[in-house]
Amino acid sequence: MKKSTIKKCTAAVAAALITGTVTAVGGIGANLRYIDNMTTAYAETNTDIEGVKVVSAGGWNEMLYLVVSGIDHSDITGVSYSGASNGRFSADDLEYLVRDTDNGLRVDILGLKAGNYTVTITTLKGDITESNISVGTQDRSGYAHFNYTEGVGAYNDNGELKADAIILYVTDENKDTVSVTSKDGTTVSGIGNILNSAGQDVGDGKTSNGSTVTNTNSDILKKLAEDGTPLVVRIVGNVTAPYGLTAYNTTDFGGLKGDNGFMARMKSGKDITIEGIGTNACINGWGLHFICEESAPEFGKSFEVRNLAFRNVPEDAVGMEGVQANGVVTASVERCWIHNNEFYVPNIEKPAESDKKQGDGACDFKRGQYFTNSYNYYEGYHKTNLVGANDSNLQYNISFHNNYWKDCAARGPLARQANIHLYNNIYEHQTDVGQDSRANSYFFSEYNLFENCDDCTVIKSGGAIKSFNDSFVNCEHETTGTVVTSKTEAISNNNKYPDFDTNASLSYIPAGDYILQTDTTKLKSNFEINGGTMDENSASAMITDIDPVTVSGDVNADGELTMADVVLLQKWLLAVPDTELQNWKAGDLCEDGILDVFDFCLMRKYLTKEML
Repeated sequence: MKKSTIKKCTAAVAAALITGTVTAVGGIGANLRYIDNMTTAYAETNTDIEGVKVVSAGGWNEMLYLVVSGIDHSDITGVSYSGASNGRFSADDLEYLVRDTDNGLRVDILGLKAGNYTVTITTLKGDITESNISVGTQDRSGYAHFNYTEGVGAYNDNGELKADAIILYVTDENKDTVSVTSKDGTTVSGIGNILNSAGQDVGDGKTSNGSTVTNTNSDILKKLAEDGTPLVVRIVGNVTAPYGLTAYNTTDFGGLKGDNGFMARMKSGKDITIEGIGTNACINGWGLHFICEESAPEFGKSFEVRNLAFRNVPEDAVGMEGVQANGVVTASVERCWIHNNEFYVPNIEKPAESDKKQGDGACDFKRGQYFTNSYNYYEGYHKTNLVGANDSNLQYNISFHNNYWKDCAARGPLARQANIHLYNNIYEHQTDVGQDSRANSYFFSEYNLFENCDDCTVIKSGGAIKSFNDSFVNCEHETTGTVVTSKTEAISNNNKYPDFDTNASLSYIPAGDYILQTDTTKLKSNFEINGGTMDENSASAMITDIDPVTVSGDVNADGELTMADVVLLQKWLLAVPDTELQNWKAGDLCEDGILDVFDFCLMRKYLTKEML
């Protein structure tokens, strides 16, 4: 996916805003997330080293980066940063977060609160300092964070790491030697052994001395969970399948008959984030399962996967699964947040089962609750997102938002016994079925874009879909759901939570506590900026506060629209330190759910006319 065109246009608008030359609304629909962090247009550089130049710098989703030419990794002796969060690199950080690339030396800094930053790179030649790098927040809309303040994965909701978190940097070179140690002194080496808890179970193969084929996981994920130790696995570059994953078409290493193998089946972990570093992090040829098991139902909670491309995955790319017995979920996988990833369909030469030639699911969720799937890109998958393995599986409180399915066949998602909120998703050339509601599942679908699709929706065996302002462009068959003119309108359904979309105790929807783009023509351009993995020169931020609108344009909440509001909004868009909007929603003069430079232009143009 290419985002450079939009970013170049947005940079021009931002630069014009700084110089005061923007006087009329027009051009592309640049949104708040980009303008708030277009730091390359006005960042301050203090570099006196001859031949050294800061090529680019920017913030993106509670992280930032710098690219510097004229210097390389061997020259760097330290990196420090100050701002909303403060810190300096450890030896491991220096080794893995400072890298030589084709574009120059790249430095990535993760785990940051939203705000402005100054970064100093200490080198053998002198110091390089870059200021006014603006970092914004993640969009934590959706069920994974509903009524939950502990932070999903290894990060707090403010973007910083949780206390005592362990960071593992994984490359293709160290994947089988990297190690982690629990508080009782248990050490496990190799990321495949560490993550594949199921690999310690008995396999059906035999070694030459007659022992079973297992790995050496030693229950390390459960030990870390018992210790209260969050775990961050940072993927650096292209990482192919490590040793210790499940085996092909056998129970060796905790695998399953009929599966293509190469999965890390992660039992009884907690507070785990698996994330990519920079723009080229890739899990290549293997996948991840987060599992809650009946022997430890208090674990199997709080998982995050972000900023990763998944390629050539033989089985699932990402899966989440709990345990159910006699119609009751006895071990519920919960608080799972899969966002800003890219999934590309594999081609399996000899699949274990004929329908797995293109792998299995890209991202599946079974027997649990509180799951958010957001800002992900899916390309070419035939079975993309499965929610519930069969009609009796139970799974609830699920959000799919701001995802992009391109040239996929089915399952966007296919769901059973689930209540799902779908909004601001893009379905382009879905060749089979987009939204597939079955077995008493209930979808609330709003402001999604279906373009050149076959069957946009299908309803079977008691399923239901409520469609509000979904958009259909050149589609063969549009929605089979109930189209409503008011989002508070109730429709008949057989779900366990039949009013989840209108009951404030059951969801964030009635309170409007989520960011909603109400112009579906902007969804593609917004995704180019905000969706998928980090791109070169990515820069974005998100606000999630929902304020009441009083006087239109009154962002300082003093009861009237004046030039003081214009000045405040301009400073905020430029990320001037300590600038806060008391009522951001009042500034949304374009009424598109986004606060950006075009709202600023309308505000100033209106006031200018009033003064004449």
